[in-house]
Amino acid sequence: MTTMPTLSLRSLGRTEILREGQPVKWCAESARDLVLFLLSSPEGQTRDEIIDAIWHEDPTARSGNRFRVTLHRARTALGSLESITEEYGAYRLSDDVLRASDVFTLYASLGQAESTEGDARFFSLSQAIEAYTGDFLPHIQADWAQTAREEHRAAYTRACIERSVLHCEHLHCDLAVRDLVAALRADPFIGENYHQKLMTCLSVVEGKYAATEHYRRFVKFLHDDLSDTPMPETVELAEQVKAGERICQRGEREDAPLTHNCPLTSDGRCPGHYAELLQLA
Repeated sequence: MTTMPTLSLRSLGRTEILREGQPVKWCAESARDLVLFLLSSPEGQTRDEIIDAIWHEDPTARSGNRFRVTLHRARTALGSLESITEEYGAYRLSDDVLRASDVFTLYASLGQAESTEGDARFFSLSQAIEAYTGDFLPHIQADWAQTAREEHRAAYTRACIERSVLHCEHLHCDLAVRDLVAALRADPFIGENYHQKLMTCLSVVEGKYAATEHYRRFVKFLHDDLSDTPMPETVELAEQVKAGERICQRGEREDAPLTHNCPLTSDGRCPGHYAELLQLA
């Protein structure tokens, strides 16, 4: 058994695979594709599934030979024959390789958060959020990458939402807003109740105008992207906000800094005259 070199696999937001601190040298692009494909499927894939995903070919003697050569090149590039294992016909990255990836950090941290409470839970959620620096393999448009991309984005979104709840419990309203904004920016299609929650938090942190502005953007988003309208309780909440009613009985606005983040725009900025009003608030 060979000694596994120190590896680092970054696939969230950027793609970078390092061996002993240096970029891995690939004999062929297909070897790199194999490693990335297996990173998207930690449970492993059969030879035929790999051939179909990477080369879009049927299993033949020719494609089988191509697979064997690519497998050897991938193992050599990672520095160990044990870097990619085979069991019951399924090929997968070894546990050591997987543990060197940011994807592993994301899910390991979420797992720790589920089994802990208090400060330990907050720390684990923060680790998960920090591990996610962007979409999984953003340069690859293959179906297998897109499927994993959506799963990892959902995991990140869940971490942001769960941490926002902890912030809310400790009356850190401005931080709760930031995490909710991050979650909704990553996936504005999540439950409407989270948009309601953001409206409520914004009414505490930035006031009724910011909360109303988010409601209006959400209504436009529903109309333009889903051909839908907000739920009656969302409309009712918006009317309460506009009327200046105190929605959240826990939050205190006086000491909370303004955040000015719009979750439905790519850069978080609110265009037009509203942005100027916010800067003067």
